[in-house]
Amino acid sequence: MNVNSKNMNYDGIILILSCERHKETRLKKYGPSKETYKNWKVIKVIGNLFMQEDYILEDNILYIKCEDSYIHLLKKLALSIKYLYQIFNIKHGILRCGDDLIFNEQKLIEFLERPKWDFYGQAHSKTIDYMSTDLNLLKQVKYDNFMLDYYKNHLNELSDPKHGIHMTLDELKMYLIRPNIWGPTGIIYYLSTHACNILIETMKTIDYNVFYKDEFTNSYPYTIEDIAVTFMMYYNKIPFINKRIFWDAPDSIVKHTNDNR
Repeated sequence: MNVNSKNMNYDGIILILSCERHKETRLKKYGPSKETYKNWKVIKVIGNLFMQEDYILEDNILYIKCEDSYIHLLKKLALSIKYLYQIFNIKHGILRCGDDLIFNEQKLIEFLERPKWDFYGQAHSKTIDYMSTDLNLLKQVKYDNFMLDYYKNHLNELSDPKHGIHMTLDELKMYLIRPNIWGPTGIIYYLSTHACNILIETMKTIDYNVFYKDEFTNSYPYTIEDIAVTFMMYYNKIPFINKRIFWDAPDSIVKHTNDNR
């Protein structure tokens, strides 16, 4: 059922991206223990390509009509943000989280209470924040075998109907050239309402197709979710603010378990 909850006002959403495979494992073992923090609502997202409706909200789990695959994670993120802004009045933005995180709830509350930038997270690199407005830098591309390595170890997912991919490893290889950029890791990062609108509008223009070839960069920026979000923000001249407060640092918001089960 499509829930009409526009009378429900939240400062933001703590969004936990997951999948059906982890519904009874990671989603129960990890994550925030409460349903709301300082008027930020916790929502967990699972994809189901064969749903009749676009989305169903049951308690704090949002099921969306979408491939439940790793390579479609960007599509799952974009659709979930789109529907959440339809369901709720969201003031500030979305804290995007993985499903295998142990939260320091006091640090989470402190983060929610502080002012935030539009695009805010923690990179693997300690490099200074990206502030360049030279879009031509996005034309510097690289071959990234990250997704290839993942699917070599999960071959069954390439043909599983729930994942909606239907390609071979050799066919996958053609989509692995992407802009040579860095931004926040997909473990946890923040997008303001302004940044969320950019994400939604960009995905609309490419029909939510993660295999879309970008003509400006002559590459495929959308197959790795955190890289794709970084690309969209940089293309719209939204800088990334890099702070070591999000994961695996002293007094960080979360500890990343990297639970591959």
